[in-house]
Amino acid sequence: MRIAVETSPSEAELVALYDSVQWSGYTKDPAKLARAVAGSHVALTARDDDGTLIGLARTVSDGESICYVQDLLVHPAHQGSGIGSALLTQILERYADCRFLALATDAANTLDGERWHRFYRRMGLVLHEEQGLAAFARRIPR
Repeated sequence: MRIAVETSPSEAELVALYDSVQWSGYTKDPAKLARAVAGSHVALTARDDDGTLIGLARTVSDGESICYVQDLLVHPAHQGSGIGSALLTQILERYADCRFLALATDAANTLDGERWHRFYRRMGLVLHEEQGLAAFARRIPR
């Protein structure tokens, strides 16, 4: 497996990866997804030995005070093999001097959500409310 900064995985690669984790909201407009990845502050990719895209982490950030981990995903066939940890570790190292790093997930009340919460906690992340913080969001329907 190889992890690298990469701003332009192909639309087909991105659609295949995002669809593999059932993030179909992103894949309805492949060109928009590709532009989003290209416009990220940092986009890290994980590729297997034959070059297939199997993981991605991307951030929105000013590089100084805030880093928002927009996406962290690993193809289901490769989950549990350390790829997500490697991607997030690189993000945490890159943004070690930022005042705040945030990540949101919408899987809070499912069995998978509990699994992801354990993963994020192992990586040193803490829920907003446990830090005396509140987070607000608005999902714009499409």
